[in-house]
Amino acid sequence: MRDYFWRSLTVATALVFLGAACGDDSASTSPDTPAPSSTAAVDSDTTTTAPSGHLETDGGRHTHGAATTPAVEPYPSVSVRILEDPSGGWLLHSVPANFRLAPENVSTEHIDGEGHMHLYIDGVKIMRLYGEWHQLPPLAAGVHEIRVELSSNDHSAMAINGTIVDDTATLEVSAAEATLATDGPTDDTGSVGHDMSGMEPEEGGSMDEMESQQTISVDIVGGEPVGGHQRVDVGLNSEVAILVTSDTSEEIHVHGYDILHPVAVGQPLEFSFLAEIPGVFEVELEGSGRLLLQLTVS
Repeated sequence: MRDYFWRSLTVATALVFLGAACGDDSASTSPDTPAPSSTAAVDSDTTTTAPSGHLETDGGRHTHGAATTPAVEPYPSVSVRILEDPSGGWLLHSVPANFRLAPENVSTEHIDGEGHMHLYIDGVKIMRLYGEWHQLPPLAAGVHEIRVELSSNDHSAMAINGTIVDDTATLEVSAAEATLATDGPTDDTGSVGHDMSGMEPEEGGSMDEMESQQTISVDIVGGEPVGGHQRVDVGLNSEVAILVTSDTSEEIHVHGYDILHPVAVGQPLEFSFLAEIPGVFEVELEGSGRLLLQLTVS
């Protein structure tokens, strides 16, 4: 009987210590010990910020790097090649795979597997591409980086595991092949076309008399241009004045000429520049990517 009593007492004591030990293992860590980190699943439909963010290149020029949208399988890709145009200049051939070019859905919601492309030259966004073939704008002598990236309908860059879906080609232009002269006036970023907004008219004259001026008005309501985006022909070497009213605070970006100006609610924006670079250039809202104007300078 005595042996049974001591065996029972020993088992009970062991169970008590075992329960205490299990309680210590399941308890939270002490204040001095950081809790272990956990790995969360990533939602493939979540829009993420591109690693580069809003990139500013060495020339002070801005490029879009606002957001990326994860691509889904089958993953899209794009290949770029450049061919000489027999009539002068170069042709850009950009071929997307597993990706449908859908210009009819531009500036709408993201749809997997469709959108458009963005053309960058030397880190500066030039324009959107809605087709595989495109005539490159005039280029100065030197080595140029031609990059094309796939973009969703909402203008976010398509990405696979955080890497933007794009392709790049390098084009070396000799002095004899150059289609853009560089001996004209330049601004402090090296761009031939320059912002004239801060220039004062000469004594006895007016800003309108400095150059033949073309004025373009844009009214923005709800973050969109009233009447849709405009396509405007601009005379080469003419002065272009752009007047903007907006009910949204944003930035107006003239791509190619790399002119960037803020516009505020209730404060009309007016700026002008000399259209010295021929080609097709987009003017858009920098934050949303909403297209306002397409300027054809010739």
